[in-house]
Amino acid sequence: MHSILLKSGNSIPQIGLGTWQLSGEDCSNAVNSALVMGYDHIDTAVAYANHKDVARGIKDSGKKRNSFFLTTKIPLETSTYDEVLKSAKKSLDELRVDYVDLLLIHWPNKSVPFSETLEAFNELRNRGLTKDIGISNFNAEITAEAVELSQAPLVVNQVEFHPLLFQKDLYESCKKVGVEITAYSPLARGKIFENDILKDIAAKNNASIAQVSISWLMSKGIIVIPKASSLDHLKNNLAARNLELSTEDLQSIDSIEETYRMVDGSWKHYEF
Repeated sequence: MHSILLKSGNSIPQIGLGTWQLSGEDCSNAVNSALVMGYDHIDTAVAYANHKDVARGIKDSGKKRNSFFLTTKIPLETSTYDEVLKSAKKSLDELRVDYVDLLLIHWPNKSVPFSETLEAFNELRNRGLTKDIGISNFNAEITAEAVELSQAPLVVNQVEFHPLLFQKDLYESCKKVGVEITAYSPLARGKIFENDILKDIAAKNNASIAQVSISWLMSKGIIVIPKASSLDHLKNNLAARNLELSTEDLQSIDSIEETYRMVDGSWKHYEF
């Protein structure tokens, strides 16, 4: 399995299963199928309200805890020191695990100093309740600020990233400070399937458009967490790790002019 070496010295599998909007049996079955199929990275969040469903899927898979990478996120609403510790403990209980591999600040909160939130995240890491810490939905400016404030390295910034939203400046600024990008909604919730450039590249490579998008992201060293619940989609997404696009194909995707952003940070606390 492809993996990315993090600034902390730990590694993260480059392709994983995203579980946003998955719940109940759909979620637990998807997690179970993914782990049995060969995925070794599961991504969830407090805000997804599916920790118990993810836990059921993990249990059903029979996989040992040290055989897969698990990420969750603490919501914007619980950003104070005490709230973070309480939320993290509840998350571990719901997931039925002793630790997660990566704990993220789901959204930056202007109402609570980053220093306070990060102090709690560092404490959780020191206690061994998470191996690594990171951020999500942070723009370049506050990413740099958070990196300076954290005692332990912030290893990941999870953001919307796909061929219709090539965030080159954010990508380069994160790389500069040793923060890896994880792409959520890497298929733009189906919007990529309408793009002619991606259609042509997929046809030329005898691949699906989803595989082209995932392969493009992986070629940039980006971690990718497409959501899927059906066996066919799970298999199709995982197979993208074996697709190598030509330099010409990659450059064509880089040059796509269409821009489509699904998540606008302005409705939260910081614009992207």
